[in-house]
Amino acid sequence: MKLLWNRMEAWLKEHAPEVLTDLNPGASEAEISHLEEVTGCKLPCDLKESLSIHNGQSGDAQWLIAGWELLSTERILEEWQVWKGLYDSNSFEDWTIEAQEGIMNAWWQPAWLPLTYDGSGNHHCIDLLPAKGGRNGQIISMWHDSGERVILAENYAQWFEHLVRTFESHDADDVFESGEFEFSAVQE
Repeated sequence: MKLLWNRMEAWLKEHAPEVLTDLNPGASEAEISHLEEVTGCKLPCDLKESLSIHNGQSGDAQWLIAGWELLSTERILEEWQVWKGLYDSNSFEDWTIEAQEGIMNAWWQPAWLPLTYDGSGNHHCIDLLPAKGGRNGQIISMWHDSGERVILAENYAQWFEHLVRTFESHDADDVFESGEFEFSAVQE
């Protein structure tokens, strides 16, 4: 993860220095442990390593990933608690789901931890309780107003590497402004 973050930092330094300075320092072991304890989910090593390098972003600049905030451990927990409250009140029981094979057929479930946020209730989540055919730690899309659930990557490292490669092959306008950013690493 360190090499991938080095590449991301190099791209940001050249194309979006204000976003680079908006990245938080790494999360402490205590912050990561607190997230695991509250959610009841053990984070995969690649995600823990990434969070220990940069614990999301502070939010003082534009969001890192094409209009999506890269969440810190604190923000992951905040967003997770919103969804957990809705889940606990059975808010999703009558909603129609269109989950790809390998993703639990649920609107949301507590083992989906948000990694990003678009400001409208949508997330890219790490799935720590996949359905048959899925992989623990896969990255999925999670829309607040659509039951479509799609696997974006087999794991966090694959997804983040895809983001880095996408940044490296585009300029800042393409990454931040075009609306054409492709989040799926499994189509490659």
